[in-house]
Amino acid sequence: MWTQTNTVLEVEQLSKLYSRVQSTTRQRLASTFSQTLLGHSPKPPKELQKGEFWSLKDINFTLNRGEALGVIGFNGAGKTTLLRLLAGQLLPDEGEIRIMGKASAMIDLTAGFQMAASGSRNIYLRGAMLGRRMDEIAMTYDEIVDFAELGDALDAPVSTYSSGMLMRLAFSIMVAMKPDVLFIDEILSVGDFRFQQKCLSRIRELRANSAIVLVSHSMSSIKQFCDQVILLGNGKILFQGDPSKAVEIYEDSIRVLPKEKSENRRTNILGPQMHNKTVFESEPKHYWCDKGGNPITELDPLESLYFKVRFRLSQTPKNLILGIPIWTEDDIYVTGFSTEFMKEKINAVEGEITELVLEIPRIALNPGNYISVLGVMDGIEFLYRHENPMITINKGKNRCFGAVTLPYNWLPVQSSQENI
Repeated sequence: MWTQTNTVLEVEQLSKLYSRVQSTTRQRLASTFSQTLLGHSPKPPKELQKGEFWSLKDINFTLNRGEALGVIGFNGAGKTTLLRLLAGQLLPDEGEIRIMGKASAMIDLTAGFQMAASGSRNIYLRGAMLGRRMDEIAMTYDEIVDFAELGDALDAPVSTYSSGMLMRLAFSIMVAMKPDVLFIDEILSVGDFRFQQKCLSRIRELRANSAIVLVSHSMSSIKQFCDQVILLGNGKILFQGDPSKAVEIYEDSIRVLPKEKSENRRTNILGPQMHNKTVFESEPKHYWCDKGGNPITELDPLESLYFKVRFRLSQTPKNLILGIPIWTEDDIYVTGFSTEFMKEKINAVEGEITELVLEIPRIALNPGNYISVLGVMDGIEFLYRHENPMITINKGKNRCFGAVTLPYNWLPVQSSQENI
């Protein structure tokens, strides 16, 4: 039953069951198949069998025309499963999905192409897969060709296309169908920057008459694009509502991740670490600290941050360089600090202690967790590379964008209308 006249998507008590045990999966499928053969609807599972778990459980929401719903959560929270259920790629074990009108999914854009056929032929094949009639595809054919910007390559087999060309063609076909509901997995990375903006502009046009469900790890995109957000955790809705509030809860939960998960995230970003024990007499000491040299793990926005490093070399280097690259936890390289641009070289002598302090006045990093490494090199040779303690920038009072906030002012200028 539709709650409003402009509602195009309703999800009620949606649940999806998975099993980690193959024999249990076969038993469940056999039971479902036998019930279907007898003309009965499959019964919802009353109790879980060995190895079974709910990938999604009791998901409810409605979406009106012109609205965008964001879906966020950690890996394994159930985001992609939800999107595939909505797109009809999976069947739910419980609950209902009601869609008023046509739906399109941007989950795997390049799936379903006939690689031996030309791009032109694939426009009709892909359109048919999306449930469009031949005359409907023909009406939008020129629009698809113009938008994809493939030129003469349209008559060549798609097996000769680059991955970018293939995605451009797939996206062009998808948006030309003008769906009533559009499902998008992750923010678009179709072609170069100019073409990406062209795609985003087309999605903005579609939004006037369509509803959009967007799964993304980009919190800035979620806040700027979506009207409401669902935060998933272990297959359940942890929060549903205002995008800024949902992102705030999500980012707060990142800070209290179990230690092993947090360490895995850092390892994936930081890459290999090393320590040349023939050059260093002992393990170098390095940490973030306050002005007095006391170790810290967090500070407030716009405070001064310091970094202390202390080591003893067993041989004198020719060109000692220290560097500290910094990333966000989402693998975004923010900035770096290097001694390479100092006016005077570091005077590091064999057998003597070398101690340096990095000062960063009024740090511009926005609230969040930041990871980094200390790299020590002799010219281009790495002598030492190891992660630093994580540093957290606490929440400030002002709204911020991206990873850094630089000082700025908007200045009004008095001018007459004649000069415009």
